Amino acid sequence: MVSHFYADDSQLYISATPLHAVNAAAQLVGCMEAMAQWMASNRLKLNPAKTDFIRCATHRRQHQLSSEALTFSGVTIQPSSMVRDLGVILDTELSFGPHVNQLVSRRFYQLRRIKSSVRALPTEAAKTVVNSFVVSRIDYCNSLLAGAPQYQLDRLQAVMNTAAQLIYGVGKFDRIQHLISHRLHWLPVHKRVQFKLCLLAHKAIHGLAPHYLADMCQPVSSVDARRRLRSAACEDLVIPRTAMKFGARSFAIAAPFEWNRLPLHIHSKQLVNCFKVVLKSFLFTTEGS
Repeated sequence: MVSHFYADDSQLYISATPLHAVNAAAQLVGCMEAMAQWMASNRLKLNPAKTDFIRCATHRRQHQLSSEALTFSGVTIQPSSMVRDLGVILDTELSFGPHVNQLVSRRFYQLRRIKSSVRALPTEAAKTVVNSFVVSRIDYCNSLLAGAPQYQLDRLQAVMNTAAQLIYGVGKFDRIQHLISHRLHWLPVHKRVQFKLCLLAHKAIHGLAPHYLADMCQPVSSVDARRRLRSAACEDLVIPRTAMKFGARSFAIAAPFEWNRLPLHIHSKQLVNCFKVVLKSFLFTTEGS
C-alpha cells in the first residue's frame, strides 16, 4: 500500500496578453502536471477536484478574458470569479473589493463579540484583545491595498474608529481622533499601508526579504547611468515605468515610490526596530498621504 500526504495551498502565476491566453493556459497545465509529478515522487499528492484558477484583467479588458475551462489530471476546472490565496480574496479585476467586504464584515463581528466582555477588562487588556482580533487582521497583507480607492480604506478606517470607541467607551458621535493618535498611537489606514510598503522595502534593501521582493527594490546608485544623480545620494530606489495606472499598484512601483518620499535620515537607519520607530514618528507628523 502506498500512502500520500496532500499538499495544501500551492499557487502558480502566469502573466500573458489576451493574444497569448491559449499558450498561457497550456503552460499553466504543464506546470501543474510537473508539480503533481514532483509531489508524487515525494509522497505528496495534489487534489485536482479542489484546484481553483482565475483569470485577471483590468476593468476595461474584462470582456477579453476567456471563459474556457482547464483540464488537469482528468478533471475539468472552470475559471472562478474569486479565489482565496493565503487568506486574501483575489477577484478578476484585482480590486480587492470582495476582500475588503469580508474583512470589514468579520472585524465588526469580532467587535460585537468583544463588546459583551470589554467593560469587565482593564483598558490595557481591552487594547490587547482589540489589537489581536481586529487591528492585526486589518494590517495583514495590507500592502496589497496600495492605490486602492479611498472608499475602501474609509471602510477599514471605520472599523478602527469603532474599535477605539469600544476600548474607551465613548459614544458613536464623539470625536475620537485624539484617542486614536495620542492614546492608542494608531496610524490611519492609508498610512498603515504606506508603513508596510516602506518596511518591506527596508527589509528588501538590507537582505531581510525574499529575493523576489529584493529584486524589485533596486537602488538608483546601482544603475551606472544614474550614480551621479541626487536621488542616488539620497538612497532612493528605481521606480519602473508603467503605461497603465493599474500598474502603479504593484509592489515593484508602489514600494519604491513610498520609499523615495522618506527623508534621508530615515533611509540611513540600518536596524529594523530603529527604522520602524522613526518611520512611525515621521508618518504621525506628516499630514495627508
